[in-house]
Amino acid sequence: MPQRLVPLFLVVILMGVAATATAQCLIPQNLIVSGGPGKDGIPALTNPAVVPAEIADTFLVPEDLVLGVVISGEARAYPHGVLWWHEIINDVLGGRPILVSFCPLTGSGIVSEPILNGQLHNFGVSGLLFDNNLILFDRTTDSLWSQMRLDSICGDLAGTRPPLLPVVQSTWAAWKAMHPNTTAVSFNTGFNRNYNRYPYGDYDGIDNTQLLFPQTTIDPRRSMKENVLGITHSGLARAYPVYVGAPPRGAINDVVNGLSVLVVFDGPSQLAIPFDRTRESGEVLTFELAENAGFPFLLRDRQTQSLWNLNGVAVSGLLEGERLRKIPTFTSFWFAWAAFSPGTELYSFAGE
Repeated sequence: MPQRLVPLFLVVILMGVAATATAQCLIPQNLIVSGGPGKDGIPALTNPAVVPAEIADTFLVPEDLVLGVVISGEARAYPHGVLWWHEIINDVLGGRPILVSFCPLTGSGIVSEPILNGQLHNFGVSGLLFDNNLILFDRTTDSLWSQMRLDSICGDLAGTRPPLLPVVQSTWAAWKAMHPNTTAVSFNTGFNRNYNRYPYGDYDGIDNTQLLFPQTTIDPRRSMKENVLGITHSGLARAYPVYVGAPPRGAINDVVNGLSVLVVFDGPSQLAIPFDRTRESGEVLTFELAENAGFPFLLRDRQTQSLWNLNGVAVSGLLEGERLRKIPTFTSFWFAWAAFSPGTELYSFAGE
């Protein structure tokens, strides 16, 4: 069972939430703490400069981690190095506004829809945290939003849940191999930051058990800072620990509360992509690795022997041209996924 964590050091507990004092919050306000920098003390980016892949190669190395997003066929990489220092990027991709957020303290990179009730919202960093996780604010209503709760927690929009969009976390080399025509957010942001330096020391090390702020619960089933891919469907959550102790590469066929899931992962590329493996016809496919050399690799469905790429597109066989639906979700540290998904199940590989 999760255990209660004693705070590591004294933090400032807010007695009230600025600009939302008259609004009902969905969580106790004493669980909302100051992270140090004030409102906009960590500057969010809006419509940042982007460059083609060949230019991005001059400031990104192959092993750098990125969040990759594809909208209407347009691909873009959001380097972790930029997100460490800015945490929020308000952007437009494929003609569609998107909100990219990353919390370095919980390792969670999430992409969502910033148009709510027909109105486009611009988001900033509030300087507040809940369970070590980023709290955003929108500049229209000044409501507060919990990144990993996936909703507004205080203010006029409390209870509103922005729709999630698919995102892939991987190395820059892997993302570029999958999307040769990708663009990337430039290090030329207009701010003086060292985007090659992780600002939290060894905090993200898998053996590091340090947390910087109070945490309501800790689930001891996995290492706290281990990355997991999480999937939630109809109230049931399951975490896939495909980065540590898993085979180097694989295709997981699973069912999460009625949702037929395919999780494709590649350890060296720090990559895990979730798909719905149900065709539009209703047929459920079962996948396996077609070959296990090189990157990007291909998958084969056992029903028709068609070959599929890592973007979920059948590239040959009876189903050529069909596309699997990507499941909108994200990767995070295990301690955070377990805290924000109480009762989460854990996928276990055979023999574990």
